[in-house]
Amino acid sequence: MFKPREYIGISLEGEFLKIARVKPSKNGLELVRLDKLKLVEPLQTESKPVFEQEKTEDSDVFSEDVFSEEDPDAIFGLDDDDDEDDSNDLAELDLSDIEDSVDDFDEPDLVKEAGTARSNQEMLAQYLDDFSKSKIMMALNIENGNTIFQIIRNANYNDLKKKDIEQNVQEKLQAIYGSTPQSDYYDYLIRNDGTLVIASIDEESHALQLVNQTKEMFDRNYYITDVIPDESAMLGLYRNHYEDNQEQITGLIQFGPKKCRMIFTQGHEVLQVSPVINEGTESKNFLNTIFSKILFQLDTGDIPGVDRLLIFNNTVGEKATDFFRQNFPDLICEEFKFDPDKMLIGESMKETVSAFSTAIGIASLSANGGRDKYPPLSFLPKYVSEHQKVFQLQWHGIALLILIGVSPIILNHFYQQNQSQIEQLQTDNTRIQSSIEELAPFVEESEMLSAQIADLSGQLTLLTELSRDNIRWTVTLDRFNQAVEQVGGMWINSVRQNDDVLMVDGYSLTRERIPMLANQFPEVTLLSVRREQIREREVFYFNMMIRSVIADESEFTPESARQIDEMLNLGE
Repeated sequence: MFKPREYIGISLEGEFLKIARVKPSKNGLELVRLDKLKLVEPLQTESKPVFEQEKTEDSDVFSEDVFSEEDPDAIFGLDDDDDEDDSNDLAELDLSDIEDSVDDFDEPDLVKEAGTARSNQEMLAQYLDDFSKSKIMMALNIENGNTIFQIIRNANYNDLKKKDIEQNVQEKLQAIYGSTPQSDYYDYLIRNDGTLVIASIDEESHALQLVNQTKEMFDRNYYITDVIPDESAMLGLYRNHYEDNQEQITGLIQFGPKKCRMIFTQGHEVLQVSPVINEGTESKNFLNTIFSKILFQLDTGDIPGVDRLLIFNNTVGEKATDFFRQNFPDLICEEFKFDPDKMLIGESMKETVSAFSTAIGIASLSANGGRDKYPPLSFLPKYVSEHQKVFQLQWHGIALLILIGVSPIILNHFYQQNQSQIEQLQTDNTRIQSSIEELAPFVEESEMLSAQIADLSGQLTLLTELSRDNIRWTVTLDRFNQAVEQVGGMWINSVRQNDDVLMVDGYSLTRERIPMLANQFPEVTLLSVRREQIREREVFYFNMMIRSVIADESEFTPESARQIDEMLNLGE
């Protein structure tokens, strides 16, 4: 019998690689092994272009959206160190034991490298060579705090077309980065309530860069199933191993060496992704900082309350849970626990499993364990997925080559069996060829007539195009004047043509009339609105760009030319 395939989750956390290996079992997944490898040297990351095009200094398009309903507080992931008092204000709490424990706690290094590796790539290659007899399937992480999340609630995005959604996503990203990142550096999802969630990164996953360098330097083939943020792994684990209780608000706290992250959920739905906490387990005061952040969220009303705190990647041990239980006596405070019916964990690993939450989460995703519970946000680059398609043929390709080799023998066998039928078909073919030769003069005449019709059609198209622009701008300006007259209460300073768009600026007696005018056109962008005083009266200056005045392009085609077009199309 075949042994079940093992799947790997590699989580880069500070100066360590945490690796979890799982395999399918009868009821779910079985945790096979947990390993922790210390990096030989600091990671040498590769700088790749993030943006589709370089930012320009005069780019002021992103300064303000006049009609924006988005709450700026809905952008999570940017550094946020000034939103509450410094954690030193909590000095009255007795945290000396916890501070000491941060230095004293040492996760056991479960793997001693075979031999002395001279580089991170060599160390990883030596470790993964243990899988040399089977295809290596792995998922990788984006370190905690390196992903920016935006939650947009200003519309029901389930009702919008994909093109409009993409445009909204790019506008939100431009507001942060000043330009549109490449598609590999952002992803988005739409929740059931129509909320748009955008996730973006500044650079490629460091873990992915390390794996790519290892593949290139040591000529290895690793199959990467996915690259996801630590936050997605945490949320996916929670949804898979805890019930969806809509009456309970849970704070998910993820520890990291240099950064921490909190996500608040109601049941399985995300209420808020808190800003990055720029302190981690390497800092003695990080628990104080997390405590103050939770109090700040409660005081500002960002979350209505908290019923439970779950800790992921807990490398501090019971000191962390004891700290939160002491300061939040009314809450349930505990480490994240795996559902034993879904994840089988051996006794030897139960003591250390709490420090490997992210690695186990992405390993489970690689094995498709509860994938539907994970947020569908992937940062697997297209160049990786395209390159891996070559290696998906394997035995299928070999079978195809065998079929190509035996096909002449099979074809000859069928030829001998059907020789009489083939001869009859050849006779019929000869007769048909004779008929074709007799009809050749008619074909030539038909082709000549077709060429003449095509020439006339080309001339008609040219004439139509020559007259279309005159009619286009006559109809365009007429419709624009009708729209202004219908709205009333405004006057136009100037109307300028820029390529295929109209640049319009003018004044309105009331602010409400400006969007009324904009709504008269199918495609329009309101660039600016400002209040001014003219003759001691308040008016509103506006500037808009109209991409399309009339939705039906057929109105720009003369009726006579349209009838000829229809006649020619009918003839075809």
